[in-house]
Amino acid sequence: MPNIAKYIEGMLRDRAGNMTIEFGFVILFMVTLAVGAYDFGNLGYQKIAVTSAARAGSQFGVQDMSTAEDTAGMIQAARNDFNDTANALDINAGNYYFCPGQGEVADESVLCDDGTFSYFYVKVTVEEEIELMFPYPFVASPQVVASTNIMRVR
Repeated sequence: MPNIAKYIEGMLRDRAGNMTIEFGFVILFMVTLAVGAYDFGNLGYQKIAVTSAARAGSQFGVQDMSTAEDTAGMIQAARNDFNDTANALDINAGNYYFCPGQGEVADESVLCDDGTFSYFYVKVTVEEEIELMFPYPFVASPQVVASTNIMRVR
């Protein structure tokens, strides 16, 4: 029995494996931190790409009155900017007439309260759902990244 007690006492004094165990705890923390940084960095990157796609669709629409009516062209311009060959994005494009102080009006022939004709706008909204690699507490998955861009044609 005394040999077992001396063996256990010797193991408790020996510090040779402490660094390995500490490294194991630290590496788990570092890997978790790296995966989280990748996930949330990817969300930021996708937000920039979605915003750029919405802007490209609007820029196509504001070229002239014929492209402002071409909603399919605005959607395709947004898909081309995002390089969305799989049609994974949810894209809505439209146009409307607007008078300051009155809001949306029926068409361009409507005179605004100040006597000017209504302004013509195009609006492109792009949405994408992004799956996160891991479930995070208090963070829903998939995350919806969306952007709306409105530009005045005339």
